[in-house]
This record gives sequence, C-alpha cells and structure tokens, in this order.
Amino acid sequence: MEQCKVAPLPLLNQVLYASGSFAFTLLERLIILYAVFYYLPPKELGLHNLVPERTYFGFVTVTGTALLLGRVFDALADPVIASLSDNSRSRIGRRKLFLLLSALPFALFTFLVFTPPQPGQEALVNGAWLAALMCLFYIAFTAYVNPFLALMSELGHTNSLRINLSTFMAFFGLMGMVLITVIFPQVVALFKAGGMETRLAYRLAIGGFSLLALLILYLATFSFDERKHCLPASLSGAGPLESLAKTFAVRPFRIFLAGEMFLQFAMNIVTLGLMYYAVVIFRREESFMTVLAGIVIGVALLSFPFVNGMAKRIGKKKMIMSGVLILGIATAVIFPLSFNMEGAAFYIALAMIGLCGLPLAILTILINPSIADMARAEAIRSGESREAMFFGARAVPLKATIALTGVTFSYLLSAFGKDVAEPLGVQLSILAVSVASFIGFFAFSRYPEKEVQKWLE
Repeated sequence: MEQCKVAPLPLLNQVLYASGSFAFTLLERLIILYAVFYYLPPKELGLHNLVPERTYFGFVTVTGTALLLGRVFDALADPVIASLSDNSRSRIGRRKLFLLLSALPFALFTFLVFTPPQPGQEALVNGAWLAALMCLFYIAFTAYVNPFLALMSELGHTNSLRINLSTFMAFFGLMGMVLITVIFPQVVALFKAGGMETRLAYRLAIGGFSLLALLILYLATFSFDERKHCLPASLSGAGPLESLAKTFAVRPFRIFLAGEMFLQFAMNIVTLGLMYYAVVIFRREESFMTVLAGIVIGVALLSFPFVNGMAKRIGKKKMIMSGVLILGIATAVIFPLSFNMEGAAFYIALAMIGLCGLPLAILTILINPSIADMARAEAIRSGESREAMFFGARAVPLKATIALTGVTFSYLLSAFGKDVAEPLGVQLSILAVSVASFIGFFAFSRYPEKEVQKWLE
C-alpha cells in the first residue's frame, strides 16, 4: 500500500476542500446551460435573438463559433497552467497560488458573459462579446480547476481517501447543479413575477449566484496547507510540451481518455439540451427543466453510498463501464418516444430520465479519482510529480470534444429545428447521446486498471 508521509487531511477540511466543486460547477453550468439559451432563445418565450441564427458556409453559427473559441483557449491554457503549477515553488503552495489568483476573475467573467453591449437587438457585436468573454471565462476556469483537481492526488494519500474526496466533490458538484437547474429558475421566475424583464431577471440572478460561488472558491482555497497535508513532490522542471508528451506516453492514460472523450460528448449535449428537452420534447414550460433535473439529481444522490462502496469493492473500471452503458440504453429508449410524448410514452421517458441518475453518480464520483490514480502511479514509477499535467493533458482533447459538442448541438438546432413546430434538431441530439455512450463503453472496456493499481501497491 502507499505510505502516508504527511498528515492526513481532517474530515472537516476534506469537506471544505471538496466544496470548491460546488462553486466551479455552479459557474460552469451557468455558462453551459444558459449562455446559448440567453442569446438564442426558443420562439415560444417571445424573446428576440441577440445574435444571428443563420448558418455561414453551410454549418458555422455565431453561437457555435463562440463556444468553439472559448474551448480552444481553454485547451491551450491547460498544459501551460498545469506545467506552471507542477513546477511552482511558491511558499504558499504550488496549487494554492493559482487558486487565490484565479477565483475573482473566474466569477466576474461568468457574470459578464450575460452583459452583451447591445442587449436590445440582434447584432454580430453581441456574438463577438460572447466569444471574447467565453475565452476569458475558460482561461480563468482552467487556472482554478486544474490545480484544484491535481490536489486530489496529493491530498488523497490512499485509494480509499481519493474515492472519498471525489465522492464529496461529486456531492457538492451535484448540489451546484441543483442550485442552477432547480433553484436558479425559481429565482428568475420570482423576479419575473415581480414585473422584471426576462433577461434582466437572468442577469440579476446570475450576479448573485456568481458572488456566492466566489465566496466558496475562497473557502475551499484556505481549507488545506500543502506543506502539511500534501504528499511530497519531486519537480521535474519539464516545460509544457515536454511534460505534455511524457503524460501522453502513458498508455493507460491514453486508453482511458478515449472513453472519456465520448462520454463528455454525450454528457455535454445533455447539459446543452436540457432546457430544450423541457420546452420542445416534453412540451412544458421552461420551469419543467427543474423537474427533469430534480429527478436525475435525486436518483444520483441516493446512489452515492452504493457507488462509493461498490467502487472500493469491485473497482472503478467496472462501475464506469456500467454507468456509460446505462446512459446509452436510457437515451436510446427516449429517442423514439420523443416523436410522440403523450400518455404512457411521457412516463416511460421520465423513468428513463430517472435511470440516468445512476450513471451520473458513477461518472461524477469515479472519473477524477481514476485520473488521480494514474497521476500518482506515474509519479511513483518515474519519480516526477506531474499531477496537474495529467488533468491538463486530459483537458486538451476533452475540451476540443466539448467544443465540437457545442458546434454539433448548435448546428442540429439551426439545421433541423429547435421549436415545438420543428423539433427534429433537439430529437437528433438525444440520438447523438446514445451513440456516443455506446462507443465510450467499448473504449473504457480496454482500460488496464490492474496495471495502474499494481504501481500504486
């Protein structure tokens, strides 16, 4: 077993550290769930578009380009920030320095995404604003989240502790999703009921939620002392490109990453489409998204103890494969039902939505500690502590995948329809989730988990 050479992080501090997941999930989901919806709303809401809806060159859209540029900057920033963090010699800690510096811009840029220069009309300048703020947002996001996740390998001295830390993080992450998908719409509805214009209601709510996230980001930052609680680090001094190349040379990492790319494609389409599923597929008010999200998250929370225990008992790989397979089957059932969501089909679809809560629990708990396992195993094998680069190298193709998801989703809506009268684009996004999930299942099946555990032992 791994030898703990430093003081273990007390339980209360584990919880406080993990609460950072609540804050950055809240901020990221505000962007993912509401940015496209804010700039390009369904006609049923009676709001004008803020950016042109048409496609250019047959497939390029303004919102898709903005999402793509944000993810490109995000991907470029990851290896740079990871390398700087891995090699930092700051007296307050090589991770904590980045958390302190990035928290404020992270929250601020979230709010500014929703303050376009010409809010009263459809304009290309609004698209340029969205693209620029998406780039700034994701740079700040990376500067906080990459060092934060790298700490899992260093604060988590054992496999059991890594799973526990990730379970706490998954719990807080889901609480962040609850706040955004369940509480946030109610706050917006409350403002609107008081006579406030719809987009002003969204901006005011986003400002308040961003401030809450900022306070929690700082709370998580001060919950640990790297000199006291983190495993010793051997700095390699390698630059971003060299460190990136060494990380991609790790075979288990490449295999695992292939599965996660398809998984991220599937999960991000679900997140982008949730509001559209409520309005266009289930043909309910926008607030019905609260019901859909509540069902999924409720099942996920109930599944947490089961997932935590089973992962320690049978391994993370088998649990991850099960989660991806369930997601693929559930969405494969929902797709044909989406063409006639009446009577029994409505309730079967809701049951499938609920079933998706189990894979959500599995994947939110077990992906990050699997990466942390590989990072720690490589540190033991090579003698170089490059924990942040494992999360940074992983982020480069993942964020390219997420950018592709945004482009794909925007294209489906623009080319095939996003309204109740023309719903095919929204329906096809459900089919895309199912196909990506099944491919991800086969990719994860090749991950050599036993090889990684052998190094850790």
